[in-house]
Amino acid sequence: MWKNHAEQDNLQKSGSKLTLPALSDSKSLSFNRAQPQRDQALKMDELFFSLRGSNISQVPFAVHNTMGNLKSRHIEVSHWQGYIYESIQRVEREIACLEQMKEMAEHCLQERRLYSQLMSDCVALSSGLCSAGLRQDQVFIKLKKEEQLSNESGEVLQKQIFILLDKLSSLKTIRSHLLKDFQDKVEAIKLTSRCITFEEETPCSRLPAGPFKPIYVSYEKWLSHCQSLKLTADNLVKDSSSCRGNLQLLLANQKNSHERQRCSTGESLRRKIHDLTKISDKLNMERQSIKHEISDLTKGAQRVANYIHNCECRLHQTTHLLDFLNQRPRFELCLDHPHNYLTLERHDLAAMAAGLQLVLQRSQQNLGMAHRHLTFVEDKLARNGQTLEVAQRCQSFHQSFRLAVDTAVVLSNKPRLCGTLDSSSPHTDLQ
Repeated sequence: MWKNHAEQDNLQKSGSKLTLPALSDSKSLSFNRAQPQRDQALKMDELFFSLRGSNISQVPFAVHNTMGNLKSRHIEVSHWQGYIYESIQRVEREIACLEQMKEMAEHCLQERRLYSQLMSDCVALSSGLCSAGLRQDQVFIKLKKEEQLSNESGEVLQKQIFILLDKLSSLKTIRSHLLKDFQDKVEAIKLTSRCITFEEETPCSRLPAGPFKPIYVSYEKWLSHCQSLKLTADNLVKDSSSCRGNLQLLLANQKNSHERQRCSTGESLRRKIHDLTKISDKLNMERQSIKHEISDLTKGAQRVANYIHNCECRLHQTTHLLDFLNQRPRFELCLDHPHNYLTLERHDLAAMAAGLQLVLQRSQQNLGMAHRHLTFVEDKLARNGQTLEVAQRCQSFHQSFRLAVDTAVVLSNKPRLCGTLDSSSPHTDLQ
C-alpha cells in the first residue's frame, strides 16, 4: 500500500492517529443510527480526517473489480440466454412435430372407427343371412377377427392420442416458462449493460433510485433454476420424441397387421365366392340335366299313353268282331280260325294294355321323382345364390374402403420446422 509520509507526519505531530474505517454492515449502520447527534458529528470529523490522511488506492481497485464482476455476469447471463433460446427452438420444433403427429393419429383413429363400422356391417350381413351352421365359415371368422382387430387398434390409438395431448400440454407449459425466463434474462442483460456503461455525470445519474424492495435469490438458486429449466425442457423434448417414435412404430405395426388380416379376409372371400360359383354352375348343370330327364320322361309317358290308347282301341275293335262272330247261327258258331285268332288277339291286347299301364305308372313315378329332385336342386341353387350374393356384397363392402395409412406415416419422423416464429419469439431479443 502506498503511504503519504508528509500527511502522516502532520497527523503524528497533531497527536492523533486515524485509519480508513472498514465498510459498515447493516448491524453497524443500525447501531450508528441509534447514537446521539454529537457522536455522529464526531464520527463524520474522524472520517474526514481519515480520508485526508490515508491512501485511497483501494477504491479504484474495488471499482475495477466490480466492473469485472459486472462484465463476467453479463457474459454468463448471455450464455444462459443462448441456452434458453436453443431450448425454446427445440421445444417449438417438437411441438410442431407433435401436433403433426397428433393430427395424423386422429385421422388414423377416424379411419379405424369407420372401418370398424364397415366390418360390423359385413359381420351382421354374413351372420344375418347364413344359418347357424354356416356361421363357423372361414369368411365369417375372418370378418369377425378383422372387426375385433380394428376395435382393439382403435382403443390403443385413442390411448396414445391422450398421451400425445399430455406431452403437448407439458411442452407448451415449459415453453411458456422458457419464454418468461428468456425475457427476464433479456431485461437483466439490459440492466447489467446499463450498469457497465453508467456515466456519473449523466442527468439520470442524479435521479434517486426507485422506491422498491427487491427480493433476492442466491446465486446457487439462480444457477439451479437455469439448469433445471434447461434440463426439464431437454428431457421433455427427448421424451416427446421417443413417444412420437413409438407411435410411428405402432402405426406401422397396426398397418401391417391390418393389411395382413385384410388380405387374409379378402382371400377367404375370393375363395368362398369361387367355391359358391362352382357350386352354382354345378347345380345349374344338374338342374338342366333334370329338366332334360323330365322332358324325356314326359315324352316317354306320352308315348306309352298313346300305345295304351291304340291298344285299347284295337281291343275294343277285336271285342266287337268277336261279338259279331258269336252271333252266327247254330253250327256256324264254331271255334274256327277267325274266332281263335280274334280271341288270342283280344287276350294279347288286354295283356299288352295291362303291361303298358304298369310302364305308364313307373314313368309317372319317375317323372314325379324327377320333379321333386328338380325342386330340391332349385331350392339349393336359390340358397347358394343367396349365399353367393352375401359373399359378393361383403367383398364389395370390404373393397370399398381402404385405410389411407401409408408409408408416409412411417417416414414422417423428420421434424417439420416452423417457418417463422411469432411475436413472442425471442429471436429479435437475442439479436
